[in-house]
This record gives sequence, structure tokens and C-alpha cells, in this order.
Amino acid sequence: MKVWALSWIWFFLSACLFGQNLVPNPSFEELIRCPHSFSANKKDFIIPGWSSPTKGTPDQFHACSWGEADVPYNWAGSSNAKTGKGYVGIYVWMNGDNNYREYIQSELAEPLTAGSRYQVSFYFKLASHAVYTINRMGLLLTHDRIEFNHDQVIDIVPTLSVEKDSALDLATGSWEEATMEYIAAGGERYLTIGNFFTNKATQHTKLSHRIGKNSMLASSAYYYIDEVSVTPLDAPPAAIAKVQEFQSKEIELNKDYILKNIQFEFDSYTLLKSSYPELDQVILILTDNPALHVRLAGHTDFVGSDDYNVTLSRNRARSVADYFISKGVKPERISSFGFGKARPITDEKTDEARSINRRVEIRFTEE
Repeated sequence: MKVWALSWIWFFLSACLFGQNLVPNPSFEELIRCPHSFSANKKDFIIPGWSSPTKGTPDQFHACSWGEADVPYNWAGSSNAKTGKGYVGIYVWMNGDNNYREYIQSELAEPLTAGSRYQVSFYFKLASHAVYTINRMGLLLTHDRIEFNHDQVIDIVPTLSVEKDSALDLATGSWEEATMEYIAAGGERYLTIGNFFTNKATQHTKLSHRIGKNSMLASSAYYYIDEVSVTPLDAPPAAIAKVQEFQSKEIELNKDYILKNIQFEFDSYTLLKSSYPELDQVILILTDNPALHVRLAGHTDFVGSDDYNVTLSRNRARSVADYFISKGVKPERISSFGFGKARPITDEKTDEARSINRRVEIRFTEE
């Protein structure tokens, strides 16, 4: 297998990871609604933190589904998730002259820092009802959001490009990892996954023992995607976060504010009712300014493991997002992230310091 990159690559993997995964909802566990079947329109692909950058229609699968989008059994095949209970699916090649493609796109928790090293990876797996397999898969990092009004190939060389020697090998049909160590140019903020090469540049093999469960699967290569990660490898400079408290009449765009009165049940991400008044102030702002979007970031204190705190902080930010959605805010206007204990406001170890560091922050943006 060959892996090519547009940026410098370091060939030795660091034994210690610094910081958390910058990809929101990296294993597609967070839901707005349980999926029922395949997507007929890109607007059907409603999953926190992710979108379709083209007119292609990615699909969501989750164990909560009672329909054709279940995990492990669904309309595209049978597969457990690589992690958790969910994954997404995309068409990455179609037989003939049609270069139909589907992609998934996400905004990272923060832009990448120039000169810093990151481990970039995702897992992909050929669906068991797909008749064709291919030798390419890719991940693209960009400064700006990608948007195309077509459902064809995105003609950009990906940052991480997997080119297998053969479209069919011993790994075909199992979860395969695409990974690289990447040195950031600086400012990379969006991540896109799919096949960035034309049919002519993509090797394919027909699996003669498969018949396909529908006309699309019978003439295409369809892959599941799971466990996407962009993780810093270099320790960031020590810094204490400086963030103002939220005041509904004094907001600025692209500035972080602490939602001071947001409270959760102990060691939980269930919102307490005492949180509602402040959240309702945010909803009024969003209602009066329909072009605004919000970015939510959860933070914890220093107690507990890194993994546990990242998960808890992500879930708490998601709970705030769910409250906004329940009050009529469109899901596509909200993104949520979890930073765990990586960004304290104070480095003291007192109970008061722990309380200060446990927080949800909000940022208002125009996209």
C-alpha cells in the first residue's frame, strides 16, 4: 500500500499523544434523529458535526435504527462499527462513465498550528452488499469549507491518499486504517473524506460472488467510514484560557464566552433546569439573527482520565446543542466540541478551581 501526502511527513510515530481528537463526533455516535434508510437528498444526512460538501447523499447508520439503517444489519450490508454503534456510508466509485461520488465534511475544533505535527487517520470498510471494490480512498484538509453544486469527483489531490497496489486484497471487507503523520502548513480547518480520483485513475474489481441488493450497489463501490481522527502530537505551549462570561447584549463574532449558569447533574451530561434561562437568552439571539451560527465547546476539571473527560465534555456541549434544537434552532447552525481538561481557566487544584474549569463556552459565527 502506498500513502502519499502533500505536506512533509515524519516517519516515526510519537509514543505519546498530546491533546485530544479535534474531529467532532468522530465515530458518528451523536444523533439528531435515528436514521431509517438511505439518503435521497443531501439534506437527509443530518448528523452533528458533519455535512455533505456536494450534491452527493451520504448515509448514516446507527444501532438505534429500527429500519434499514441499523447497525450491524442494514440495506448496504452487515458490519459492526469500528467504534461504538454508528458509522456513515458513501459511494466512492460507479461503473461506466459516471464519476458519481459522495463525500463527508467536518469542521475541526480549531485550526491547525503551522509547523505542528498531527496524527491524521480514519477507518474504511467495503460494504458486504457492494459488488465492486476499489484501490483508493482519501482525506483532504483545507482552510475553507468545500462546497460544490455537483455530485461528481472533487478534483483536488487529497492530503492523505491511500493507493493500494490492488483493488482486491486480504484486507478487503474488513476495517482498514488510513493514517499519516502530518505537519500543518497552518490554518487547516476543514476535513473531507472520499475518493478524489476519477474512474480512469481508480482501479476496480468486480466481486463475482456478489449480486448487489439494489441497482446502485450492483454497479458501485460503497464503503463505510468510522473513527476519524486529527490528534496533535506536539505538546502545546502552557497557557491559561482567558474567556469572558456571556452577556446577551454584548456579544462579538468569533469570540468565546462562558455560559456561566449552565449546570449538569453530577458526573453527567444531563442539563439541570436552572440552565434554561441563560440558554433561552442565546435562543433569542439566534431567533433575531437567523444568519448566525454557534460553536459550543465543553470543558472539564482535572479529575479523571483524558479519554473520560473528553467524552464527558463533548456530551455536555452536545446536550446544550440538543436543547437549542428542541427549541427550534436548525441543527446545521450548531457545532459542538469537547476539550476535556486540556484548557483550564485556572491551574489551581482547589474545589473552587474545579468548578471554574467545568464549563461550556459559546462562540457566535456567520457560518
